[in-house]
Amino acid sequence: MSKLETDLGHFTNSKLEVDLDLCTKCGSCVRECPLRLYHVRGEKLVVSRAADILCMECGHCVAVCPVNAIKLKKFPLDQVIEISKDFKIPSYDSLMNSIMARRSVRQFKKDPVPEDLWNKLLEAGRYSPTGHNDQLVHFTIVRNQERLKQFSDEVTQGFIDLVALYKDKSKFKEFKKTIPKPALNILKDLIIPGFPIMLKGMEQGEDFWRWNGELIIIHASKKTTTLIEDCSIAASHIMLAAKLLGLGTCSLGIATFALNVVENVKKLVNLPKHHIVGYTLAVGIPQVKYYRIPPRQPAKVTWL
Repeated sequence: MSKLETDLGHFTNSKLEVDLDLCTKCGSCVRECPLRLYHVRGEKLVVSRAADILCMECGHCVAVCPVNAIKLKKFPLDQVIEISKDFKIPSYDSLMNSIMARRSVRQFKKDPVPEDLWNKLLEAGRYSPTGHNDQLVHFTIVRNQERLKQFSDEVTQGFIDLVALYKDKSKFKEFKKTIPKPALNILKDLIIPGFPIMLKGMEQGEDFWRWNGELIIIHASKKTTTLIEDCSIAASHIMLAAKLLGLGTCSLGIATFALNVVENVKKLVNLPKHHIVGYTLAVGIPQVKYYRIPPRQPAKVTWL
C-alpha cells in the first residue's frame, strides 16, 4: 500500500487503477474525493495509504477525471458510461412536469407489467444514491398472480390476528416489545381503528393492501446504517421512472408494515431473516386517466 507517485507509470491497489501516463495532475480527483484520498504534491499525484481500506468505490474520481485515467477494479470498463453531447438530460421544466403529473394509482388493468419495463424500473432503482455508497438495497418483485393473491390473503389474516392480539392486553404488552416504535404507531393509529372498514372492502373484492397491482418490495440488511433512506430514495426514482414509462405506482405503507411484522407474509416473499423492508410499491398499468394536477399547500420553508 505504498503512496501513488507519477514516476511509477501505473498505480494499482485492491480497489483502484490509475494510468499515470494519462494523469495531468489537474487536481480534479483531489477536490472531488469525499474522503480526500488523493493529493498533488509538486509534480506528483499521491494516493493515501488508507485508500485500500477507506475508499468506498463511489466513483467520483472516475466521473470527474477529464482524461479517464482512473478506474475502479470492481467493475468492467464497459460499465462506465460516457456523458457526451448526445447524452440526453431532461430540462428542469420537463422534469417538474413529470414530478407534478405523477399520482398514486389505485386502479390497474389486469394486463401484466411487461418484463422489459420491470427491468427499466430496476435500473432506476439501481442508480439511486445510497449512504456511504453501500449499494445494499435489494428488490423483490412479485408478479405471479397466485402468489399475489396469497400475499393479500396472508396480510388480511395477519391483521385479523394482530387485532385479536391487541385486545389481549397481557399478550400485546409482550408483543409490542418485539416491533419498532414506528411500526407500533402504524398498528395503533391506522390498522386497529381502520381495519374493520378495510376488511369489509376486502370482502367486497377491494384490495387495500396492493390495489390489485404487482409488487416491488425494497429491503436491505438491518445492519445498513441508512436503510430507510436508501429504500425510500430508490422507491422515489422508481415511481418517477414508472410515470415516464406509462405505468402507475402506489406506496404501500400498510403492506410494508405487514412484511416487517407478519411472519407468514415474510415467508411468502422469501424475505431474508436479517432484512427489513424500507418501502413497498404497487406497480401496474393504470386503468384511470388524470386530466389535471390538483393544487398543493405552499412549501414550508425556513430561510436562514
